[in-house]
Amino acid sequence: MKEENSLKTKIQEQMKEALRSHDQMRLDTLRLLLSEIKNKEIEKRGDLEEGEIVSLIRKEIKKREESEEYFKKGNRPELLDKAEQEIAILQEFVPLPLSEEEIEQVVDEVLAHWSGEVSLGPVMKEVMSRLQGRAEGKVVSNIVRQKMSVG
Repeated sequence: MKEENSLKTKIQEQMKEALRSHDQMRLDTLRLLLSEIKNKEIEKRGDLEEGEIVSLIRKEIKKREESEEYFKKGNRPELLDKAEQEIAILQEFVPLPLSEEEIEQVVDEVLAHWSGEVSLGPVMKEVMSRLQGRAEGKVVSNIVRQKMSVG
């Protein structure tokens, strides 16, 4: 079970390092992230898997990207700068997204070994669990739909 929390452990280590080096921006961002992870674990009543943590981090990045638009419109350069720094910190913990070709390979693999009725929900669930948060659901959904209609 410790291996599942390696990303969480890495975030905790980085937070301690930020505390030691008095990097307040990094410390605040990682504290907030760990608090979000903890809340999700309480909600789930158990530890989060690596993919779930990555999804949570992506959601936090998306929140800040959406905020950037408002900060630009509201002419708030100090808040815009803060959001950009937070995004940069959070992106350190997100694996690079897979290319469409790599996603297609996983989808093909899942469909090739699929037994029983092929329906979008269960296939998507299996594909997403294998991708471990390294692809956006919308992109995966389009590829799965495409492959299922061809197959």
